[in-house]
Amino acid sequence: MLKKILILTLLAAAAGLAQTVNCVVAVVNGEIITLLDVEVAAAFGLGRGPEVEPATDPRFAALDALIDRKVVLDLASDVRGVSGEELDAAVAEVRRSVGEDAFAARLGRFGLTAGDLAAYVEERILFDRALALRFSQSIPVSVTEVERNYRDIYVPEQTRLGLAVEPLERVAERIEARIRDGRRAQQTADWVRDMRKRVDIQIKKDCLK
Repeated sequence: MLKKILILTLLAAAAGLAQTVNCVVAVVNGEIITLLDVEVAAAFGLGRGPEVEPATDPRFAALDALIDRKVVLDLASDVRGVSGEELDAAVAEVRRSVGEDAFAARLGRFGLTAGDLAAYVEERILFDRALALRFSQSIPVSVTEVERNYRDIYVPEQTRLGLAVEPLERVAERIEARIRDGRRAQQTADWVRDMRKRVDIQIKKDCLK
């Protein structure tokens, strides 16, 4: 990854982005995260895009996501193997989500190619894979929890949206999956937060001003 950063640094410098490249935003166990890394992740939705409040600088959420990935992948060094086809498909999905014109414009802004962007996408894939492996066991959800969720959340939500309220037996599996996914997401977030406390992380947020 360090070699990739150096390559991107040279590319960006050639494009007149020396200020961006020379600014180190964070160091995680000796691995650097540059302002370029953060801005690329934010621009292409590779951070935590959907969770960011409208008035919040998306670069802070992107930085947080990049730090999480460094922490987890440093612990899960055995998680490898993103095929070329998988990576191409993931980059194509980013292109579709951003839009063809915006995708090209943002690559040009950072002096990157789609191949350069693949390094960032690969890191996200490996991160997701590492968490999926760690939290792969099924999470139990009781019938009582499903019934409570149906009564307290599903029915009011459908009513508020003016949608039909289906019988419990028809939506029970969907509700159970939603509860399980939410619980897994919380467990994952708690674990990553705990791992961050055990790692040497230096953040220089002045770089983002």
